Amino acid sequence: MSAATRHELQRLSRPLRIRSRAGWAALGLGAGALLLGAAAWLVRLDWLSAPYWVLVAWALALAALAIVAWLAWRAQATLSSARVARQLEERGAWRQGTLTALLDSAAPGTSESLLDLADRTQAAELFRRGDEAVEPLARPVRALALAGAAVLLLGLTAFASADPVGGAASALWHPRRAWDATVAPVRLRAAGSLVDRGDSVEFEVEAFGRRSATFWVRAPGESWRPRGVRLDSLGRAKVWSGALQSDLYARVSSGTRNSDTVLVRVRLPVFLGSLTVTAHYPAYLGMESEPVPTGGDTLILPAGTRLETRGEATAPLARAIWSAGTRERRLAVTAGRFSGSFVPQVSAEYRLTLTTDNGAPLAGDTVRLPVRIVADSVPQVGIPVPGADTLAPLSLELPLVIDARDDHGITSVTVESRRISRLGVTDSTQRQNLVIPPQRPDHAILAHTLDLNQRGLLPGDTVRYSAVARDNTPGRQAGRSREFVLRLPTMSEVRAAQREATETVSSQLDSMSASSRRLERQTEDLARERARPADGAGERSEESLSFEESKRAEGVAKSQRELMQQAEALKESLESLRKSAEAAGVGDSAWQRQLEEIRDQLDRALSPELRERLAELEQALKNLDAEQAKAALERLAEAQKELREALERSRELFRRAALEGDLANLTQESR
Repeated sequence: MSAATRHELQRLSRPLRIRSRAGWAALGLGAGALLLGAAAWLVRLDWLSAPYWVLVAWALALAALAIVAWLAWRAQATLSSARVARQLEERGAWRQGTLTALLDSAAPGTSESLLDLADRTQAAELFRRGDEAVEPLARPVRALALAGAAVLLLGLTAFASADPVGGAASALWHPRRAWDATVAPVRLRAAGSLVDRGDSVEFEVEAFGRRSATFWVRAPGESWRPRGVRLDSLGRAKVWSGALQSDLYARVSSGTRNSDTVLVRVRLPVFLGSLTVTAHYPAYLGMESEPVPTGGDTLILPAGTRLETRGEATAPLARAIWSAGTRERRLAVTAGRFSGSFVPQVSAEYRLTLTTDNGAPLAGDTVRLPVRIVADSVPQVGIPVPGADTLAPLSLELPLVIDARDDHGITSVTVESRRISRLGVTDSTQRQNLVIPPQRPDHAILAHTLDLNQRGLLPGDTVRYSAVARDNTPGRQAGRSREFVLRLPTMSEVRAAQREATETVSSQLDSMSASSRRLERQTEDLARERARPADGAGERSEESLSFEESKRAEGVAKSQRELMQQAEALKESLESLRKSAEAAGVGDSAWQRQLEEIRDQLDRALSPELRERLAELEQALKNLDAEQAKAALERLAEAQKELREALERSRELFRRAALEGDLANLTQESR
């Protein structure tokens, strides 16, 4: 190892490196101070006012320090032990390789003793004349140190003389504040965005970190007009616009930055240009829509009338409202136009309130609309038949006549009924809708049968019923009739009525049997007369009927048809009698079976053959055909005989059935 030589070289190069570092440090600090001082003086002389000068000054100072540091690093490398040894050899103070060879690693095979001897020799030589040999290298280092000291002194003098503590240069100590001021926007705020014509508005200017600004204003259609503004230490100022006659645009600029444009609008008087109110009457009235006056006269309107409003003001509107007390109806607004509709629910004075976008009041009188609502009358409904409280019929089918009236039209009529037992228990209400003519008349008389057969009624129960009519108004008003009471008869009353009905049917059977027998003889006599010639007339014409014969035959046909109709009515009477018998408590006795057998006899008596024979006779009379009429009369007489026999059998059966029914009733009453 060449430790001695290396040690001597380090001893010679160390002072050089120290002086070099000091010189470079002084140079870097001096350059930075000089740049900062120069920037501070420019600000002090008002040559610079933008807040970013602090950032630029610090950026230049740091850049100068970086450059000096890089140069210092390069210079330090030239003053290392190896570089100093090489420079001494290059300057001829030592032979080439004498010193640098000792600093390198020894080659293989080199004698350590000889190497150590050479190292000690060169170290002694460096100690003896090394200081003198490095003098050429020390002179540039001393010059650098002097230059650095001079630059440092100059920079400190320039920086200190710029008053960096209390003056404008004090901003150098606040680069963050300078950055905020650099990026801070220029702001302009108006004390109000809407003023009346002739008023003035105050503007607040804010340009943080700046000393002055330019205030620009213009009216619509004009060019911008500048005005200089001096800012305080916080970068703020207040400016008045003066009396305004039209809208004003304003903005502020400072340096390269500009504020947003602020618009101050001048509020002009607002007037109601047009107003139309149209009344749309309810459809069920059939009345055409018409405009109504808005001068304050009272409007008399049917309930459900819709008032449509359309109007326009001279300024854009924020809202339009019809109000009456706490009730409000908003209208749709588009710019200065407003429209909408509402249905007045109560009689009141409605006022039109218009609010403009800018808050300007509406000039002129307030629009008032006094409204009086006329409600549609409730339908009137009554039940004239039976028209009073009554007993339920044995058939439990009560015919009703319903009289409903309304001032405009009826849409529905309903019969409501409910059963109340003799113990006071009330069933739910049942409703039956009646058919109304499609044209919805204002007066209707309707017939309806209230059928109670499926209601589970018992003797002593009552049924309360009433009628409800609804009109054609949107609300479908309902009118109700008085409530009638229908009482079911007791068992004794039912049986008494049943006996009376039995006697009536028995009388009908007797009458029909006699009529059938009489009609049968008339038919047979007429048929036989057609076979004999008339007195003194010689041979009778067989081609056509005489007028008298035709009339007599027509009488027979008419009487036969009436008898058949009586038989049909008798069948219905028997059915009613069967139902009354069930109500009387004999629904499962031989009485019911015998009534059914009587109905079967009547069905066989009113056979299709009888109807066919009657039709043949009527056709022969229509054709005035004597032969055909004779044959039809003969066949009809045979069918009438069957009818008479069936009626006589029915009469006998009914008498026995009536007797059995009376015995059953007596048995029930004796219990």
